[in-house]
Amino acid sequence: MNDSQNKIGIENAQRNETIDVNHENDQSPKEETDTPLLLKSIGFNLDYYDKKTNMAGDIRFTKDNLFHDQIWSDFGQQDIRSPNDPTKRNVQPTVILPLGTKVYSLVDGEVINVEKLYSNDYTIMVARNRQSNYIYETEHVIHPLVKVGDHVSGGEVIAEASDHNSDYHPGLGILEIGILHPTKEGVAQHICPFAYLDPSIKKDVENKLNALYAAWESYQGNTTIYDEDHMVSPGCVITDPVQG
Repeated sequence: MNDSQNKIGIENAQRNETIDVNHENDQSPKEETDTPLLLKSIGFNLDYYDKKTNMAGDIRFTKDNLFHDQIWSDFGQQDIRSPNDPTKRNVQPTVILPLGTKVYSLVDGEVINVEKLYSNDYTIMVARNRQSNYIYETEHVIHPLVKVGDHVSGGEVIAEASDHNSDYHPGLGILEIGILHPTKEGVAQHICPFAYLDPSIKKDVENKLNALYAAWESYQGNTTIYDEDHMVSPGCVITDPVQG
């Protein structure tokens, strides 16, 4: 498998960078005074798998060779290439989606950054305000529809899924979602977004994630792709923050 393909779902696992929590050049990280926003969307439409359409909401099932054999990867998932290194964990849940799939804001908030990435696509960061230590990311997106300073609502269309790595699975792109919650020292770390689902969507999302695991394993003919028994909740392998 090509090294670029191997990056799908865990390519951000160890950035080991120090960041400016407030996105200002002249500020050091402040004491945490705010609280996390609750997710009103998970960035795309997830639904129960329909054999007639071969779709689970926006997810199109495929027999293409995907990393980990997964069309979805969970927060905190261990990199199989480094099974004994606890620092090598997935910091952002990742999904493979058809090109052109609309991407939604995770939360109600202010757009604090729209940044072009090494992969020639974008990350869009939303927070309560510029001083917040909880930053909600939709990463690997194209055609951003928002700019810094815009106020968005959870579930509002803000971009499309990226075509990054689509040469390895034609017609399919990628989306990563995450909550960046830096340490007081400014070290980048992520927390599991599925621990912060709004009550209005929590049960529905969890049920549909569990159904996705089962449907995908059945489709692939492999019941060991996901280890639901060792997840702390659907979407989260662990509850601890992961640096990166």
